[in-house]
Amino acid sequence: MPSLNDYLDSLPAEDVLRISEPTDLDYLPTALVLELEKRKRFPVVVVENPIGFDAPWVANIFSDRARIARIAGAAPGTGPNSFNDVWQRCEAHPLASVIVPTGAVQQVVVQGAEVDAGALPISRHFEHDAGRYISSGILICKDPDTGVRNLSYQRLQLKGPDRFGVSLHSRGHIWEHLARCEARGKNLEVAILIGAHPAIYLAAAAKVAMEVDEMDIAGAMLGSPIELVRCKTIDVEVPADAEYVIEGEILAGVHEDEGPFGEYTGYSTSRSTRNVFVVKAITRKAKPVYLDIIPGYSMEHLLLGRAAKEAHVFSRLKEMVPNLKALNYPRSGTHFHAYISLKKSAEGQARHALMLLMGLDNYIKLAVAVDADVDVFNEEEVLWAIATRFQADTDLFTVPKVLCNRLDPSSVDGMSAKLALDATAPLDWDVQRAFPPTRAVDWAQDLIRNRKL
Repeated sequence: MPSLNDYLDSLPAEDVLRISEPTDLDYLPTALVLELEKRKRFPVVVVENPIGFDAPWVANIFSDRARIARIAGAAPGTGPNSFNDVWQRCEAHPLASVIVPTGAVQQVVVQGAEVDAGALPISRHFEHDAGRYISSGILICKDPDTGVRNLSYQRLQLKGPDRFGVSLHSRGHIWEHLARCEARGKNLEVAILIGAHPAIYLAAAAKVAMEVDEMDIAGAMLGSPIELVRCKTIDVEVPADAEYVIEGEILAGVHEDEGPFGEYTGYSTSRSTRNVFVVKAITRKAKPVYLDIIPGYSMEHLLLGRAAKEAHVFSRLKEMVPNLKALNYPRSGTHFHAYISLKKSAEGQARHALMLLMGLDNYIKLAVAVDADVDVFNEEEVLWAIATRFQADTDLFTVPKVLCNRLDPSSVDGMSAKLALDATAPLDWDVQRAFPPTRAVDWAQDLIRNRKL
């Protein structure tokens, strides 16, 4: 089974920015990644000598859409929908994990009084964060009734050698698992995975049914079963070739303040379920690599969070709208805006698609439909379509007071209004776009390529 190091070794040198000089992990790498984004540069960043820690620190793997598609198994150079195609195939044909007796992740095992989570290279990311946060931890637990594994992301605030604050604000499967455990007076056993092949990270971001094990989707992406080992202190299995695993429990009925933390909206928020995770053991490789995910309004955070969701929504929407061409959640809208293109065959079809889209994803506040000749991955083209094919008195509709994501700082009591814009042209439109002929475009592209302009 390929590891994080295997993946890093496979990257071209030009895709990796290595920092060899001693570097403070607090704020500096986060600031570097965000500054690189402003320059439209998205390298994987490796801090080889973080001050105060023994392990190298890596981030920004998921900041590039094409890189994410390649991780999933798409062929290099394929179009922006290539990830969707691969994801749908893997979701339809999962590959069950296998349990093995030993794994590199347990080369070093620390338990009991020797546990010190503060020894991990956990960084501070933003000025108003309440402390050091694990923002890349995949929480692995089991359904208390069926035993099916669940993978999810939740922020984790380091509070002591064996204690973290955790927010289950997504109200996802892990939140429901904990509720059932609390009803029985039991804690929820959880393993926190830090560092593994990026395919496992993509799978962990999926919004799938409760009976689906995301680890099996990761196996389908890699083309071989994920090898798992049993944890030392809890009844949970983890990838055998992971870098770090923190074993422990989310306490039933125990709550304490957690946050603030810089979330994907670009705002610092204290909104939290205020749960508590207590560490029982930390296992790791003899020479681990700490994988971080830059949180907040970073390209990495947003792309990782929406890649699998975008593929899922596209697939479900295309079932009802077969002439759907593309779907994009633009970075500018965090997770709250979505653009679709379709080859319209009947008036009213775009509105139908927009209603379905907003129903499929309760996060969406603004949905825009454009014609198939408009590139939804180029926001300037979408805005151009709104400017030239849209009239506000006839081509928009709103839906008030709909369930939304509570991290939206403008929401009220967990509800938001939804706005849909139909920027498709009428079917009888006789206005033509102004393009140079194909032969002229080909000549220009060849000239630019040959002269490396």
